Amino acid sequence: MNTPVLGFDPVPVRSRDDGFSASDLWKLIVDNVWLVIMIVVLVTGAATLYAFLATPSFQADALVKVDYPNPNALGVNTQAQQQIIPSALPTDAEIQIIQSRTVLLPVIKQFKQDVLVTPNQMPFFGRITNLFSTPGEPLPAILGLKSFAWGGEEVGIGSLEVPARLQNKELSLRVMPGGAYQLSDPAGNTIVQGTVGLMASADGTSIRIDRLAARPGTEFSIVRYSEYKAVERFLKKLKVMESAKDSGVVQILYENDDPKLAQQITNAIAQTYIASHIDQHRQEASLTRTFILGELPRLEAELKRAETELSQYRMSSNSMQPGSEASSYLQGSIGIENQIATLQMQRTQVASRFAPGTREVQTIDEQLATLNAQKKAFDKRFGQLPVSERKLVDLTRNAKVAEDIYVAMREKASELAVTRAGTLGNVHLIDSAIYPTEPAKPKRPLVIAGGAAAGVVLSVLFVFFRNQLSRSVESPHTVERHLHLPVFGAVSFSSEQARLDRSLTPAALLAGKGRPAPRGVLSDDSESEALANTAHFLLSADGPGDMAVEALRAVRASLLLDIERARNNVLAVAGATPGTGKTFVASNLAVLHAQSGKRVLLIDGDLRRGRVASIFGQSGKGGLAEVLAGHMEVDQAIRSGGVPGLSIITSGRFPPNPSKLLSTTRLPLLLEYLCPQYDLVIIDTPAVLAVSDANMIAANAGSTVVVVRPSAQSESELEQAIKRLDLTGARIAGVIFNAVPKRRSEKRTYAYASAYAPNPQPPLDA
Repeated sequence: MNTPVLGFDPVPVRSRDDGFSASDLWKLIVDNVWLVIMIVVLVTGAATLYAFLATPSFQADALVKVDYPNPNALGVNTQAQQQIIPSALPTDAEIQIIQSRTVLLPVIKQFKQDVLVTPNQMPFFGRITNLFSTPGEPLPAILGLKSFAWGGEEVGIGSLEVPARLQNKELSLRVMPGGAYQLSDPAGNTIVQGTVGLMASADGTSIRIDRLAARPGTEFSIVRYSEYKAVERFLKKLKVMESAKDSGVVQILYENDDPKLAQQITNAIAQTYIASHIDQHRQEASLTRTFILGELPRLEAELKRAETELSQYRMSSNSMQPGSEASSYLQGSIGIENQIATLQMQRTQVASRFAPGTREVQTIDEQLATLNAQKKAFDKRFGQLPVSERKLVDLTRNAKVAEDIYVAMREKASELAVTRAGTLGNVHLIDSAIYPTEPAKPKRPLVIAGGAAAGVVLSVLFVFFRNQLSRSVESPHTVERHLHLPVFGAVSFSSEQARLDRSLTPAALLAGKGRPAPRGVLSDDSESEALANTAHFLLSADGPGDMAVEALRAVRASLLLDIERARNNVLAVAGATPGTGKTFVASNLAVLHAQSGKRVLLIDGDLRRGRVASIFGQSGKGGLAEVLAGHMEVDQAIRSGGVPGLSIITSGRFPPNPSKLLSTTRLPLLLEYLCPQYDLVIIDTPAVLAVSDANMIAANAGSTVVVVRPSAQSESELEQAIKRLDLTGARIAGVIFNAVPKRRSEKRTYAYASAYAPNPQPPLDA
C-alpha cells in the first residue's frame, strides 16, 4: 500500500523532473516480477529449442608450416643476398592464396559444394520429427502430407550442370515411384525426368543422382551455384589464420553439417594448397635452370678468357704470385666481384619476369649500387700498388671470380634438375584434419545461458519502456510531477470488498440499469426496489481492519484540514472516467467521518447511475431528483445511513434531464440550506468527462477531490477533467488514489500496515 499523504496543509506540488533511478527500476522489476519471469522463460525456452533443433555444425582443422622462401635462386651465397631475406614470414600472402579460387574451386567441385540440396520440411515440426530419424530410413508421412520430408531422407548428387539462367535458382526435385525423379524450374515447369544411377539431360541441363532415399512424393529444393557464388558461400564456412604471430604456422578450419565431410574437405584444402605450391616451386626451378643453362656457355667462355690472360701475363712478367699487400687486396676484391657478378645475373633473370619499377628489381639495383660503392672505396684503398702487381691481382681476381661463378652455376643447374622432379617446397603439412566428434555450434550450454541472459535484458527493457510509454496514471508520483496536484492518500485494493461485490446479485452491480422515461416524467425506478432488497456491504463499517479503511482514515484527517479553509463544508467527490470508485470513496469517507463524531450528509449526485441507495440498502425513490424537481421537500428526502451521525439523500428516480435539474438555482439553495445542519456534506458525482453534471455540482462545493484509479484513465483524460473543473470555478483540493494494487516493491509497507491495523471488531471510538 502506498503511504498516504498526512501533511496538515496540502498545497500544489512544484513542477520537478525527477530522473528514473536504479531503485525505481528495481521497484518496477519487482512489481512486474511475473511478467519478467514469463519473458525470461519464453526467451530461454526459444533458445533451448534452437539449441536442440538447430542443425549441428562440425569443425575440422589442419596446420601447415610456411618457411622462408630461398632468395638465392642462383645458388651463390653472398652478403647482398642475405640482406634480401625478409624479416617476417609471408603468411599473409599464403593465407590469401589458400582462400583463392585457384585452391578452392577444385575442392568445391570435388565434394559437390556448388550444389545445395534441402528437403522440404514442415516448419518447426519437421525439425522435431527429424531428431528421431535415422539417415537413409525415411519416416512415414504424417497426416498424409507426402510432399514434406519428415526425417531420414537422403539425396546423393553425382553430377549437376545447368545453363547460366538457372544457376543460383531454386529448382524442385520430386521423387517418383520406382526410383524415378522429376526436376522442375522455379516456375514449376518440368526440366528433366530421370532414374537413380543414370545420367539424364535435356535443354542444357544434365543430372545424375547416385543415391535417393525418400518416399514417392517427397520434394527437395536444389540450387546449382555459379563458381563465384559457390566460392562466396564456401568462404563463409572457411577460416584461415596464423596460429601465432610470425610463427609461420597457418591454421585451416572448415565447418560442415557432416563431420566426415568437414574432415575430408579440410584435408583436401590443405593438400590442394600444398600441391599448388609445389607446382609453382617446380615452375620456378624449371625457369631458373633454363636461365642458368643459357648462361653457362657464356660463363665458360669468360672463364677460359680470364685464365688465358692470367697465364700469358705470368709468362711475360715472370711473376707467379702477388705480394702480401696485393694478396690482401685480391681476397677482398674477389668477394665483392663475386657478389656483383651474381646480382647482375639475378637481375637479368628477374628483369625477364618483372617490370623495371617493381620491388624485386629495385631491391637488386639498390644492392648493386651498394656493392659498386664498396668496390670503388676498396680500389682506392689499394691504389698505391705497383702497376705490374696491380695488373696481376686484377687478372687473378677475374679468373677466380669466373671460376667460382661457373662452378656454382653448374652445381645449381644440377640441383634444380632434382628440384624440378621433386615434391618439396617451402610449405609443409604439420597436422592433417581429424574426425570431429563434438559439434562446434550450437554450443548448447552457451546458447541456453545466453538466451536466459537475453531474456532478463529483454524483460527489463520491456517493463521499463512499457512504463515509460504508458499514458495511464499508475502512481501518485505521476500526478504530483505532471499535474502539480497534492495527493491526499492512496487507498489499497481491498480483496474483501471485491469478494463481497462478486457475491451480490447482478441487479446490485448493474448501476444505471433503469432507463429514462419520456422527457418531463420521472421514471418508475423498479430496479431501485430490487437494489434496496439486495444485501449491502460497507467496508468501513463491516471491515474496519482492512488496510483500505486505514488509508481512508488517513485521507479523512487530511481532508478535514482542507475543508476548514474552504468557503463551505461541501465536498464533491469526482472522477475523470467511470470505474474509478468514486461512490466507494464517498460512501466510506462519509461513514468514517460519522464514526468520528461528525454530523455527515451523503448525497448521491449521480442522477444517471447512482448507487448510494443500493449500497445502504435504501429504496431509490424519493431522492435528489425529486427534490430538485420540486416534487419532494428536502427533509422528506433525508434518510438515516445506518451509522450514528450519518444521513443520506439518494439520487431518486433517474430523470430524463439530469443536467437541467442540476443547472437550476435549486441546487445552490439546497446546499445553502443543508450546510448549517451538518459538519460535512459529501456529494458523489458522475464522471467528469462523461457528462457535465459533475462540473455543476463541483462549482457549488467548497472542495472537490478527484478519485483516480490506476489504469482506469490516461494522463490526458485526467488532465482534461481537471481543466473542465477549473473552467467551472471548482476548487480542486487534490487527488485520492483508489484501488491501488499491492506491489511487491512495497511489501514492507504492507507488513507494517497489517501489523498496526485493528482487529476486525466494531470500533469503540472511530
